[in-house]
Amino acid sequence: MTIGSASVVWGGAGATSQALSLFSGKPYDSLYRMDEIGIALYNAAINNNRQSAYMQVQKLQKGMSNKLLLSYGYAEGWDAVAADLAAIETALSRSAPGNEWRELAVKVRLSLDAVVSGNGSLWLQYDYLLREDVALIGQALKRSTNDTKAAANAAGALLETMRMHVFRMDAAAAISGHGMRTQELIQQMDYVDKRINALKTDRGSSAATTLRNALQSLDGVAAVLDNIFRKETGDMPALAPATAVYPLRWAFFVGTMISAVLTYVGWRKYRQMPYGVKSIK
Repeated sequence: MTIGSASVVWGGAGATSQALSLFSGKPYDSLYRMDEIGIALYNAAINNNRQSAYMQVQKLQKGMSNKLLLSYGYAEGWDAVAADLAAIETALSRSAPGNEWRELAVKVRLSLDAVVSGNGSLWLQYDYLLREDVALIGQALKRSTNDTKAAANAAGALLETMRMHVFRMDAAAAISGHGMRTQELIQQMDYVDKRINALKTDRGSSAATTLRNALQSLDGVAAVLDNIFRKETGDMPALAPATAVYPLRWAFFVGTMISAVLTYVGWRKYRQMPYGVKSIK
């Protein structure tokens, strides 16, 4: 007995038809197709193939008109993807240099991969990259005992590199439910930036205090990274929207489980009343 025959036993479409719609192959095929187009956009960007890039943007924008697809992941992240695609389209239309839209293509690529790959998403690799950024900034600041201004300039340059790394993954983080935490990360980085700028002009005991504050603010950045990337079970956002689904592999598992439950219940009901007729005694 299949899900379809089980729905007949239950006597209507109802929730079963919703399960069929959610766990049918078509949404998955469309999502994976979107991911493939995202890869094609990324390849077009790194090869500076404007014509191909424009075509991929058009395909992705058309794909995002499917509201069912947008039920996977978080709306905040999809809004960011839509904005990035619009920005790429504008840049291509005015023949902007590749460096103005290449990073946006990276963001789109990471965001679509996040929807499809779940805990195996590419954006999660930024955990190690961002922690390395924090460590390098800290090392640069600790060299301020010799030349405060030079150390602050070096730390500031490293912080800008970290900003670019966050820029690349922020939409993917948002579509995975970590948009608020990513904004907190950016705010913490802004605070570090203020301390670094102050260190360029402070001298003596004032510089020592500013340095201590800057290093403490880096600890705050590391704490936010822990919240975004920690791997403990159950660390998915607590207030996930009802339409949010994490990895598609999990959806496949749930779909199979629903099929098994409906099949068993339908078979048991058929066994009790083989022809749907209850005898009267």
